[in-house]
Amino acid sequence: MRVKTFVGWSENNLDQKVNGFLEDSTLEIVDIKFAIHFFFFSAMVLYKSTAYSKDLSN
Repeated sequence: MRVKTFVGWSENNLDQKVNGFLEDSTLEIVDIKFAIHFFFFSAMVLYKSTAYSKDLSN
């Protein structure tokens, strides 16, 4: 399992970063955590790479 952390100064900025990451079809998303801090927004995506697990089956 892996983790990717994103930070944005606005909700829209954070949305664009997370959505861009989620376009990768080789990822199995486990969970997404979201937090609002004083001056920024953040998200942490927990994921598994399905490309790696497919390679093991060959």
